[in-house]
Amino acid sequence: MTVFSVTDFLAHINDVLGKSWNAEELCVEGEVSGFRVSQGQWVNFDLKDDQGLVNIFMTVWQLRVPIEDGIKVRVYGMPRIYPKFGKFSLTASKVELVGEGALKKALAALKAKLEAEGLFDPSRKRELPVFPNCIALIASRESAAYGDFIRIVGERWGGLEIDVYHVKVQGAGAPEDIVKAIQRANTRPDSYDALILTRGGGSLEELMAFNDEQVVRAIHASKIPTLVGIGHERDLSLAELAADVRGSTPTDCARRLVPDRKDVLRDLAFKTDNIESRLQEIIRVKKELLVRALRAPSSWLTVRRQSLDQLTLLCSQNVREWLGTLTDRLNTDIRLLASLDPKGVLNRGYSILRDARGTAVSSVAKLTVGQPVTVVLSDGEGDMKVMDVRRAVQAKQQKLL
Repeated sequence: MTVFSVTDFLAHINDVLGKSWNAEELCVEGEVSGFRVSQGQWVNFDLKDDQGLVNIFMTVWQLRVPIEDGIKVRVYGMPRIYPKFGKFSLTASKVELVGEGALKKALAALKAKLEAEGLFDPSRKRELPVFPNCIALIASRESAAYGDFIRIVGERWGGLEIDVYHVKVQGAGAPEDIVKAIQRANTRPDSYDALILTRGGGSLEELMAFNDEQVVRAIHASKIPTLVGIGHERDLSLAELAADVRGSTPTDCARRLVPDRKDVLRDLAFKTDNIESRLQEIIRVKKELLVRALRAPSSWLTVRRQSLDQLTLLCSQNVREWLGTLTDRLNTDIRLLASLDPKGVLNRGYSILRDARGTAVSSVAKLTVGQPVTVVLSDGEGDMKVMDVRRAVQAKQQKLL
């Protein structure tokens, strides 16, 4: 009998478990129970059915769909026993939602989360250019949606430069493909007038790539104005909610992106006719004025002279009013300056006391007994010496005594 240490035994069991599936992932389907996230990075929950239960472990970065207790999911991964705890679990690499009910429930939770973060805020949405020159198109070249979009754009507005980023639009790897394409297009944002993401219709499960959180965040972060159109009408995908402009179908995307050449030409013709009619009317009026002037130049000159006299009179009145306003303002400023003139204060019996350097003395704290000072009066000045220094408080106290 072979005797194992605990560590060797667990390693042997894990090796047997791995070889049982030839190192390939297995898939287990069941209902989520006891979902929890530890330390912001470790995800644990139980997967159960009517007669059994298995523990699931994975990192939070591997969990690409919102889940909660009661939701039915498929878990892809490998079984193992953790040596540290001796606990059997399925180490998951990916989780998929199962059933339309579970999908809708998870989407509602994700939508509420992203909406609270402001990813669908209408105030941040940008307008598309009226006449784009070059666009980035993210789609599957194998889809009918791609063909419809290219055909309609060509029919409506030929000559548009289109850079196609071919991606998977459903199934495993589709969200990663779409995110990478958006990021590649945004490495040269000045090259594109718009970024288009589109595909045809399908079931809710088939359209889940456009409800992936990373895809929605990539659309929100795009420096290029985004236009997203999925070929369904019943429910809006989260990608469409995050886009600057939403098209109901790939065909509608093409119509929203470029104008119809026929409509533009019709509008130009209408505006050209209006300009021509307006110019002809101006020429007719000027011609009539010229004819009347040539027939009766004296009358024409009289009318012009009267108009000139009226303008002259109006200018004279305005100038007189303007000069009056300036005079009043000037007199006000002169009176203000006169009130601030120190000589006016001296004429009222006040004086200015200066020290030996000629600096005005504003406080007895700057005076000492025997200090020479100069007293400036309205009609001259005199030199003196300070005989005594008394502060205002002391003078008041002496007066009271």
